[in-house]
Amino acid sequence: MSSPIITAEAKFLAAWPQARVAFSPYTQLPAPILCRTPADEEHEGLQSSFAMIRFRDERIVIGLPQIVKRGLEEHAHAILAHEVGHYVHAPGTLLEHVRLSDRIRRTLPAELASHAGLVGNLYTDLLLNDRLQRTGIADVAAVYAALRGPGSSALWTVYMRAYERLWLLRPGTLCDPPGPEPEADADLVARLVRTFRDRWLEGAAPFTLLIAPYLETLPPDESGVAPWMDTAGTSVGDVIPDGLTDDDFDPSTVKHPAVDAALEDAEGSDPDSPRVVSGRATQGDGRPDRRTVTRGPREWLDLLRAVGVQRSPRELLARYYRELAMPHVLPFPTQRLERAGDPLPEGLDVWEAGSALEAIDWFETLARSPVVIPGLTTVQRTYGIAEGGEPDRRPPDLYVGIDCSGSMGNPAHQIAYPVVAGVVLTLSALRAGARAMACLSGEWHGAGEFTETPGFVRDETALLGVLTHYLGTGASFGLPRLVATFVNAPKRARPVHILVVSDSDLFGEIDGTAHGWDLAARAVAQAGGGASAVLRLAGARGYTAHIAKLTAAGFTVYLVSSEPELVAFARAFARRTFGTGGGPP
Repeated sequence: MSSPIITAEAKFLAAWPQARVAFSPYTQLPAPILCRTPADEEHEGLQSSFAMIRFRDERIVIGLPQIVKRGLEEHAHAILAHEVGHYVHAPGTLLEHVRLSDRIRRTLPAELASHAGLVGNLYTDLLLNDRLQRTGIADVAAVYAALRGPGSSALWTVYMRAYERLWLLRPGTLCDPPGPEPEADADLVARLVRTFRDRWLEGAAPFTLLIAPYLETLPPDESGVAPWMDTAGTSVGDVIPDGLTDDDFDPSTVKHPAVDAALEDAEGSDPDSPRVVSGRATQGDGRPDRRTVTRGPREWLDLLRAVGVQRSPRELLARYYRELAMPHVLPFPTQRLERAGDPLPEGLDVWEAGSALEAIDWFETLARSPVVIPGLTTVQRTYGIAEGGEPDRRPPDLYVGIDCSGSMGNPAHQIAYPVVAGVVLTLSALRAGARAMACLSGEWHGAGEFTETPGFVRDETALLGVLTHYLGTGASFGLPRLVATFVNAPKRARPVHILVVSDSDLFGEIDGTAHGWDLAARAVAQAGGGASAVLRLAGARGYTAHIAKLTAAGFTVYLVSSEPELVAFARAFARRTFGTGGGPP
């Protein structure tokens, strides 16, 4: 005779094929993980619920011991279809899950922010359960009826009464009849689901305002609600969704459902009829006005920590500035060279992490060592070409030196536009096949701090790690950095374009260094690919003589009046400085 656990497992396996396509015949999800023991549940991270969906790997987890204990074996289809609904319908994607959490957390009072996960779980359950029950795909009401027990909280009573109103169930089916005020709130919940079911993210904040008073009486362990909180405690792991730097939510504009005219006729109307968008300004074409602002790095980091992203602060900060820069990244400009005949193999060079995988010469790599260590034993073939023939294009390598003195804000606390510009330039260089070196410097006449990549690399992680670092020392970008990289080092085979981002303190740095202007000129000559100096100045007045000296040293000088202009400069620089026309932006 089979055990109850084995019987329950068989029922869930049998129910899975139909449950998987409950929302769409094209749903692709792996079979659920069925835990046979409490140890299995703990291993899979299943806590305070008998079922859940993990957002980090999109796996459904079912705790069979809890299923058997609560007598839910016969509801396998409804439970599995519900979990699939989180993957397909609400929240549907990891990005929408994080945006939902953000709206709820910012709408709740600070002292109730710890309940954001619970609120999001209740809200998305309302949306997908209503769809399952209303279409007859799954009898979710039967699951809640089986879960009904003593000790329910006021929050849970209002929540269950809302389901009774949505599904026209006899009062008392899912909960004890509430008093007049909870009854009115349950009515508002039902109206809210009907109103926002097709634009559900907009209804999250009003729902939060409505149930916030009930959270105040909820115990810290959130007991008093049914043990089916399948998304409240799930972490997104180490996955970082794109699209979170833009913020299109303003908590001050949220209306309480009791005063929102959009909910007045929601109950009793045809649930399949189109809803009228109200309460939000619209653009000329009738679409909701979604003007966005850029979320600062501090707010962005807080958002990811709130949903349990498991990455180091340095990794997260690099990802933030990469996302800001990507809309501006362009193929890096190239130089015109003469080429004739076929490429000629000349030798081997070290293949580094970040280079194209197909460039590895596997025969020579394995001949060197049977143990493959990227960047150490991996090699790639180098080629030479004869002069003459058709013109070819080759991108110069790029040196980006950024002033990271005390005048530059900490990029972890506020948007640092010099960092965004540096990321735009270095990623553009890598995209075109060039190498890049990044250096942050806060020095004054040789004293201060700096950090830089180990030479010219194609490692995006190393470049972003340097660019998003913060020093806050000295007064200017240090001239010794250019001297060490170009004047006191052998001339590189490939030309390098030097780009320095600083302000008027750069003039004092060079003036105060012995033979400073001569050293700057020698660095530009050794680099061989030209040089640019982008200076944050309100204008050239008062700096005419120094600008002339910098130009004489080989720099093309660009003046910007504010830090945000640096990003526009970086985009134009990557597009045109070494482009077809060969002229500056």
